[in-house]
Amino acid sequence: HHSMKGSHRLTLGLGHTQVSEGKIDGKMEWLSIASWSFNYDYWLSDKWAIGLQNDILLETFIIEDHEQELIERSYPLAVVPVAIFKPGRHFSFIGGVGTEISKGQNITMTRLGMEYGFHLPKNWEVGAAITWDGKWNYYNSWGIAFTVSKIWPKKKHS
Repeated sequence: HHSMKGSHRLTLGLGHTQVSEGKIDGKMEWLSIASWSFNYDYWLSDKWAIGLQNDILLETFIIEDHEQELIERSYPLAVVPVAIFKPGRHFSFIGGVGTEISKGQNITMTRLGMEYGFHLPKNWEVGAAITWDGKWNYYNSWGIAFTVSKIWPKKKHS
């Protein structure tokens, strides 16, 4: 186990996002949408990191806003700067505010989440992440993803 301070981490995730307020044929439907994520983190210490989480939902769907107006979300891309707190070896807690970008309208959002990572040799990590996204005045979603990360530790100077 090495120090994470000064390390960079890139993570690729494959998951599903659950949207409870989707509209299909005029009816509210629960949608399960495939998603990809690509994240970058920089570790300020062994317990704290800052990062940028990016994920795309692989579908077009309709949601209803707080005024019952229908809004199409076409392959929405979430871009969220986050803070990460890792109190122990495996679990990390995530929080941030960002934007969901989609044709027609961008939506401000809050992200809260938790990751579980398992270190492998040669600075690789596999894990799972669960996130909740609150799209301000629009809809909420939650997702689960399986992740693979590559870590580049800070270079030691001799």
